[in-house]
Amino acid sequence: MVEGARVYRSSLAPCPRDWLKKRLSSMAMAHGHERDPDRAAAWLQETGRLLWDLPHDILAHSIDEAIKRSERGFMPAVGQIRAIADPLVATRREETYRLEAMAQVIDGQSRRDQNVRSWERIVADVAPEEDRIPASDIAAFNRNMRKFGLAMRCRADGSTFNIQPGTTDPTINGEDS
Repeated sequence: MVEGARVYRSSLAPCPRDWLKKRLSSMAMAHGHERDPDRAAAWLQETGRLLWDLPHDILAHSIDEAIKRSERGFMPAVGQIRAIADPLVATRREETYRLEAMAQVIDGQSRRDQNVRSWERIVADVAPEEDRIPASDIAAFNRNMRKFGLAMRCRADGSTFNIQPGTTDPTINGEDS
């Protein structure tokens, strides 16, 4: 499970720059109207700079989709490409955080006798504060935590907390803390 989490994390790596340069050059040849080599080079450099941080598979898909959605067959702008890519990247990041947290819990349960870190610390290490569980997933998240006998629960605002041993689960009654 830990290895799977590492592999999934690697799928967030930026695309290869040489692939992006070739793809943008090909797009410029097929869709571009700029014939001044200096301006074409500047476009290539700036567009590449604004897109290279995206994962390869997501960027390739987003470029294709932006071109397909173009009503006049023009080259898509960076904003059009990112409008498709950014939500996909956000979803992948969220899935990565969750998978890493699950892997650490499973790994931690197998090493419980070795003074494994608490849930609060695991989640703090994996998911940044601003990454919250989406409202649409909170009920399912809490059900799954109960199902697997874990102490972590989610509040209505998407933040998480731990139920202390011997206390009742406030999420069963729909309360959030």
